[in-house]
Amino acid sequence: MAMILTADVKRMRSSPARRISGAPAYGGSLGRDGWQQTGPAVHKIRGETCTRGRFRPMAPSCYSFSGRNREKREYPVQELLHVNTADAPIGQRCSFWTGQVAAHLSNMRIDVRRKLDFNASISIRSLGPARIALVDADFQAISHRADGNENRFHLNLVHEGGMVLHRFGERIELSAGDWCLIDERESYDFTTSERCSCIVMQMPVPWAKRIIPDPGKPLIASSTCENHWKTALSHGLLAVGTREIRYNAVEDGMVAEQLANLLSLALGPRSDMVIGRHKTALLRSLRQVMSERFTENSLTARDVAAANRISLRYLHQLFATQNTSFGQQLLALRLHRAEQMLADRRLAKVSISEIAHAVGFADSATLTRHFRLHLGLTPRDYRKSRV
Repeated sequence: MAMILTADVKRMRSSPARRISGAPAYGGSLGRDGWQQTGPAVHKIRGETCTRGRFRPMAPSCYSFSGRNREKREYPVQELLHVNTADAPIGQRCSFWTGQVAAHLSNMRIDVRRKLDFNASISIRSLGPARIALVDADFQAISHRADGNENRFHLNLVHEGGMVLHRFGERIELSAGDWCLIDERESYDFTTSERCSCIVMQMPVPWAKRIIPDPGKPLIASSTCENHWKTALSHGLLAVGTREIRYNAVEDGMVAEQLANLLSLALGPRSDMVIGRHKTALLRSLRQVMSERFTENSLTARDVAAANRISLRYLHQLFATQNTSFGQQLLALRLHRAEQMLADRRLAKVSISEIAHAVGFADSATLTRHFRLHLGLTPRDYRKSRV
């Protein structure tokens, strides 16, 4: 095996630095089984990369053993993608970044403040059945809407900066060293600080559930987890994500399992865990329908129950298992959308009454009453403080 590896490495080293035939000067994105040219040129040649015509071999991290002697054997790590908005033309960086994130990380709608000179980078590499992404970017306001095509968990560690996540009325603030577990099969929103660096571990749900039977909630923050294990998981993610530790590439699967085990220990015995796969899937479907239709002024619990072919009583029982209700969830969706619209400078001339109707409230008075009750401000005062 060592001889084969050595021969393969020599063959890769001897391959000339070249561009892939037919690749444009501005194009290149990664598919699971190969490369396509749709963004700044980022290509892969036999385990090596060629970015915009510049040959760049990947970093070595492998050792082989021969008898008692430890011999270092170099071969490329499984880096899948490295993209920097600096490679995109000025004025196209934001649209390029949105396309790359949607293609390789998650289906998201992204809004930024610095559209012309937006700076961001992302590096993704394999970690056994999982993947590790290192993301560094300027301020972003991100909205993820579940579309039924993503079946994975994201374990998101804030390395530098901070972020605020919103999901069905929940608000979670993360600072450097904090992490959260997100179910990509559900919708959520978050905003970052002016500069934010994160390490994201993408875990396929079928694989993760062998170790974590059921997280219990679509969004779990480290602040609610067991203190010692959550700290150990933070250090582990940081070391793997920033490559502070070196290990044999064939041990990727072992490292991924150890991180998942730390996550399981950090979650601990939670009262909201394991309500059953059928009920969990049904709750997810109920939330999805509500996310798509909450702007309808006449939407009722009976409508959502009918859309999922369950009884009204069963719908209320399902929400009760999560210590919430249909009304609370619907109100949280509408208030959060109203917050977003009021803070959007592009909508500064849209009246409060129009916003109230746009998010599903009967009139501006209803919006004002709930807004003051939950946020302590009127919509008008909130807009002044944000815009």
